[in-house]
Amino acid sequence: MNDAGQTFGTAFGIVFALVGLLVAALGTTPIVLLLRWNARRNRVRSTGLLAEAEVLETYLTHHQHHEDSTHSVTVGSRRHVILGFRTADGEDVRVGDTSGVPRIVGDRVTVRYLPENPGGALPVVPEGPARRIVLALLIAFLAVFAVVGLFFAVFGIGIAVFSQDLPDAP
Repeated sequence: MNDAGQTFGTAFGIVFALVGLLVAALGTTPIVLLLRWNARRNRVRSTGLLAEAEVLETYLTHHQHHEDSTHSVTVGSRRHVILGFRTADGEDVRVGDTSGVPRIVGDRVTVRYLPENPGGALPVVPEGPARRIVLALLIAFLAVFAVVGLFFAVFGIGIAVFSQDLPDAP
């Protein structure tokens, strides 16, 4: 192979490897963030301090998709619940309730919070296996994505290395 072919093979392999590493990073980063989020959530649920919260506000937000200037289609709506509670050291805190449990203003809700982060309070509600199953499936999908990226990176490095070792054509 001539020098131009070797240079092209090396450059192609390096670009291929870099794209593979980027894909691997795009698969790995969300996995790390999800695992950290889940660990924090489990820590709040297992060791958080208990407090009695009150539903201060509820409201709906509507998500719309505009097809043209005369028609709009409502895609969906989401209910938001704002809880207020006082920490053990007297700090007033407001948090959103993402549990999905229907609530009205004035309802009492038990929450757990970490003293160093009361804004991360979670309502005490029984959780079924659905959240864990969804989390496991999402992590599995992202892991496959990351492994495919690593495969492409290794393949690209192989192209770059072996294009240097090819003998010149006669």
